[in-house]
Amino acid sequence: MYNVLELFGGCGGLGYGFHKKGFNIICCNELEKQIGESYKENFPDTNVIIGDITEEKIKTEIHKCFSEINCDVILGGPPCVAYSMSGLRNSRDPRGQLFNDYVDMVNTLKPKMFVMENVKGILNMHHDKENLNEEEKNLADNYYILEKEKIEIDKIKNKTDQDKTRLVYLRKEMKKMSRNFDKFRIPVYQKIIDKFNEIGYTVEKKLHNSANFGVPQKRERVIFIGKKNNLNLQIIFPTETHNEIGDILPKWISVREAIDDLKDIDEDENISQIYTKHTNKFLEKIENTEIGKSVNKKYTEAFYRCYPDRPSPTVKENHGGVFIHYEKNRVMTPRELARLQSFPDDFIFKGSKSSILKQLGNAVPCGLSEAIAGSVLKSLSDM
Repeated sequence: MYNVLELFGGCGGLGYGFHKKGFNIICCNELEKQIGESYKENFPDTNVIIGDITEEKIKTEIHKCFSEINCDVILGGPPCVAYSMSGLRNSRDPRGQLFNDYVDMVNTLKPKMFVMENVKGILNMHHDKENLNEEEKNLADNYYILEKEKIEIDKIKNKTDQDKTRLVYLRKEMKKMSRNFDKFRIPVYQKIIDKFNEIGYTVEKKLHNSANFGVPQKRERVIFIGKKNNLNLQIIFPTETHNEIGDILPKWISVREAIDDLKDIDEDENISQIYTKHTNKFLEKIENTEIGKSVNKKYTEAFYRCYPDRPSPTVKENHGGVFIHYEKNRVMTPRELARLQSFPDDFIFKGSKSSILKQLGNAVPCGLSEAIAGSVLKSLSDM
């Protein structure tokens, strides 16, 4: 049995697959207490350490868990807010720097392998290079000033003509500066790979669509797998089990296949089958929303009515703006969303409904995590 540390554990979507494949998750770290309670509920044998990974006392607690045993694998997905295509993508957002703490933990515990996951947006996000000279630092600072102002104006819902004019100017200036972009910026994924290379790990990355692993959701995630250089290990990525058209492999699993049996059952908070009460005005909007459309045309991801015979788009918390049921004039329940994330029905979510929606929106689908765990197990078994 291989001993595992999970960082940025959330409710346990990534860890779930490794538990299923027989890995022993000794310790998990999660920032938020309420979310950590879900992890504890479903994985009672794991020591769940609640707190900020950037704090030395939390790191020390984690290190103690492995003071007498080896750490064979480290898992984790540093928060993706700074990289998300749907976010504002601030290159100096502290939440976009947390991979450094992940690297530090790998460097300290020296596992045989590690798995790090993140959103697709990490592939075209850039950060400042390390060790910039004075000229390069000035370029980086000046670009960031423009970038930061653009982000602030982008946040404004009702932009004035002056705001719009300023945005045009900022985009032009940033475009001019982009000619020297390579002097001061580097792709985030390359920065991550370089840091792991420096501490003795070979790293490969691959973009996976969760629907290709039997998940009823087209959620794309970048998976980094690393292995210690002095070990005779191969990096193996999981083999897809489904495809869109159903030739050779089974066809993608649809929303209807995943949740149809839940549509008429009574509310049951014990399994998070919690119905949302809508105002008459909003209910009318839902009733007038066609399949493949959203209640609000401006925010296409919130209150989107899913196609029943396709996998869903990416499940996101969206501040309660979750998917509309394909048949019923209501939003989906947390349990229905959990099904789209391929969580089993006996997986219990703790906390308020809003917390559960947040947990689901941030989780790795269990079907994908189990496939990844299987490929890591094969790598280690073949060593």
